[in-house]
Amino acid sequence: MTLNLVTGADGFVGQHLVAELLGRGEDVVGAVQGAEPKLTTLPAAAADRVHWVTLELEQEKSVRGVARSCVADRIFHLAGLSSPADSLADPVAPMRVNAIGTLYLLDELAMMSRGSGHYPVLLISGSGHVYGAAAARFQPLSEEHPLEPLNPYGVSKVAQEMFARQFHRSHGLSVVVTRSFNHTGPGQRSTFVAPQLAAQVQGMREAGGAGTVKVGDPTVRRDFTDVRDVVEAYVALTESGEPGGVYNVCSGSAYAVGDLLDMLARAAGVGVTVETEVGRARPLDAPLVVGSNARLAAATGWTPKIPIERSLSDLLAWCAGR
Repeated sequence: MTLNLVTGADGFVGQHLVAELLGRGEDVVGAVQGAEPKLTTLPAAAADRVHWVTLELEQEKSVRGVARSCVADRIFHLAGLSSPADSLADPVAPMRVNAIGTLYLLDELAMMSRGSGHYPVLLISGSGHVYGAAAARFQPLSEEHPLEPLNPYGVSKVAQEMFARQFHRSHGLSVVVTRSFNHTGPGQRSTFVAPQLAAQVQGMREAGGAGTVKVGDPTVRRDFTDVRDVVEAYVALTESGEPGGVYNVCSGSAYAVGDLLDMLARAAGVGVTVETEVGRARPLDAPLVVGSNARLAAATGWTPKIPIERSLSDLLAWCAGR
């Protein structure tokens, strides 16, 4: 039976990934920050099947200790800071957590593999934010396009990716890196646009009427994929991805923020008025970001299955049930 180590296992994507792996009958070690996992979507019965361990990415001893304690067949490295907006306020934190924390893990795996001859498959969950300003010139974005991040978060993910690929070349680690574009679905925290909108729409539904939703720029268009499709892509890449390879994980379809709001309003059966609030918009935001998943599809046969309407409907239902 395959043993999987999932870092960030109680995060938005992590919980869906753990559920997917358990559904396949596999063993899971879930590494989380703090003594107990903070679960929102993973059922208690499923959580009881996971061996939970504590991981602090900023502490070298913690990272190395977790790696040594779990000689996994596959490692899904999802842990880290994930908010581009937060990185603008604290630009040092994402580099410390995302890049240096990953470097601790890579270095420990390299030493362990040299000693044992066991080379686990390691998936590094990266970000489409690495493309940044290139989105103004290239649509759809492919893995061959330049990396021009527009925020410290994106810079940290470039560094993380470069470390991973360097350790593949220098130490033979079986690393696959993703550049994951926007994804959503049940369990996503409210620092991201879709759950922000869903929470406001759900509040209107509970109040029994229409209302106004404040957004930064309703015309900004982004490539959205359902989180459950994303985790299927991650698993497929650990099975069929090329070691040292980089893969966009995206739907190839872009939706405006205003479109998301319209779909949520229809699902909730409420009327919504949009109010633009300049302070909510990110500086240097590209008006359109859409990716190509051709390389991922060619390597694994993966295609997104869940339409955006269902992603938003399920997100709305999750907000209602909290």
